[in-house]
Amino acid sequence: MQRRWRVLFFTLLLCSWATLNAQEQRWRVGYDFFFDNQEYARSTFAPAQTMKGMWLSPVGGIAWKSGHSSNALYAGARILSIPGSKETIDKLQALLFYQYDSPKVLFRAGAFPRGEVLPNYSNLFFSDSIAYFRPLMQGLFFQVGRGRNFMNVWMDWTGHATADTRESFFVGASGKVSTAFLFADFQSYMFHYAGTLPMNPAYGVSEQLQGIFSLGVERDRENGLKGMASVGLFVGLERDRNADESYLPLGFTARVNAEIHGIGTENTFYAGDARSRLFSRYGTDLYWGSRFLQGSPYLQSKWYIRLMESGYVAVKLNGNLHVSQGEAMFQQVLTVAVSVDNFSEPGSGRPIFPWMKLFQ
Repeated sequence: MQRRWRVLFFTLLLCSWATLNAQEQRWRVGYDFFFDNQEYARSTFAPAQTMKGMWLSPVGGIAWKSGHSSNALYAGARILSIPGSKETIDKLQALLFYQYDSPKVLFRAGAFPRGEVLPNYSNLFFSDSIAYFRPLMQGLFFQVGRGRNFMNVWMDWTGHATADTRESFFVGASGKVSTAFLFADFQSYMFHYAGTLPMNPAYGVSEQLQGIFSLGVERDRENGLKGMASVGLFVGLERDRNADESYLPLGFTARVNAEIHGIGTENTFYAGDARSRLFSRYGTDLYWGSRFLQGSPYLQSKWYIRLMESGYVAVKLNGNLHVSQGEAMFQQVLTVAVSVDNFSEPGSGRPIFPWMKLFQ
């Protein structure tokens, strides 16, 4: 614990120095609260549990301009406190990264929030618990394009090989191309799970690759009905080299999303081969996606209300349905996100309630 406090003190000292001495002074303080009640007792794939926590994220930075682009170096910390825990701090992570940002290119290197650069990935790839408890990428991200037309590649180191820790990392790519109403997109990654250093003959190398390639239609109006529908091909490879065992799961996905005045639904359906075939052997060490993919068919139906929003605060309530193994299971989620900084475009501090437009 003393080592954690020393790291935190050094990070905050660096943030203070950056704020006082930078060419362009930048700072941000973020707060994220999550409460997720998962009623999955009827499933043999996913456990019934309640996940909750609070992240505090102080960040300082220096920035400098170069033509129409900007460069920045950020240093900070992410501090997790779990309500009811006996620990004052349950997890402490350093946030350190360089960023190059231009109208057409975004590049990051270091440790930075995954949700800021991979918002297009669904929890078929990264489960809810990953977003809650492992929110940082530690690696590289490069993207060309923005909005409805982009392509990115990235790498995330998740395990450094030691005598008792196995090496692991992600390599991924995703993209989207759109016309007025039509679009094609894909999300993919390869996860490599290797051995220790020095090598332990009991541990071999395993991989799992996942990719969804979709075609669809979408409509996005600022103050009206937003929606999209798509169908896609879900391909994969799961391999345990030590056991000389491989699987090539193949299936189809369908998505239908809609939102009006802050009330919306996101629906994903999968049918095809069962996935995560090596889960009983490696569990979440190898698989980071939805555990319900161990069976087929699977339906995930999210229903949400954006309760309150402003330039600084977003509050969202979800009631989700999961249909797997012929059973219906429910999930309730409440999230609160607060972010205050001195470099983003100014937004209104006055809270709004999007759903209240239905009664006007």
